[in-house]
Amino acid sequence: MHFLVLGASGAIGSQFCDLALKEGHKLVLFVRNASKVPEHIRLSEATQIIQGSLEVDSDLDKAANCKADIFVSFAGPAVGSKGTPLTNGYKLLIPKLASQNITRVLILCTPSFRDVSDIETWKWRIGEWTMKFLSPGQYHEMVGVGKAISSSSKMDGRQWGLFRVGGLTNGEEAPVSATYLGSGMDKTWISRASVARWVLDEATEGNWVGRVPYICNK
Repeated sequence: MHFLVLGASGAIGSQFCDLALKEGHKLVLFVRNASKVPEHIRLSEATQIIQGSLEVDSDLDKAANCKADIFVSFAGPAVGSKGTPLTNGYKLLIPKLASQNITRVLILCTPSFRDVSDIETWKWRIGEWTMKFLSPGQYHEMVGVGKAISSSSKMDGRQWGLFRVGGLTNGEEAPVSATYLGSGMDKTWISRASVARWVLDEATEGNWVGRVPYICNK
């Protein structure tokens, strides 16, 4: 497959790119600073770099014209961030992708964004309240991402998908449960390596198109 990747310089994104290259896929990395991408990924013959910003229309046009099969994003706001630049950027970028027949998107989200298949529990209510109190900017941005992406389901034939993660660790790749909140299988933690593997498998298999799974280690 041919991937357009946002967030490739982060821990999960770089692990995803490493896996994708090892399995023979092609990458287009949309990054603010190419020097932050690990050298072996950046210099691979199967990697193309587009250095730019979600806030610059001409940069979005370059990304949309990259001829990828699927857009995957591991981007997320930093602690203390304000505003919703990521949500706003997706609203601009994804229609441009669809106009170039890139209709499949798979994007990182938060369990604070609820799905109709979730069952409310105190565990996740407390998690949501904690995020709202300690990092309201992150909360509003990531919930906004969930709303923006899921609302695109009836537009332009897009095959959207959101994957929600809770606590992240630096552990080894391990088996993953893709479930919903309150299912009893919704454990708190998942390793970044496991997220990268799950996203690559989902991108190629498409088992959760149009849905909002919560993923965690078993």
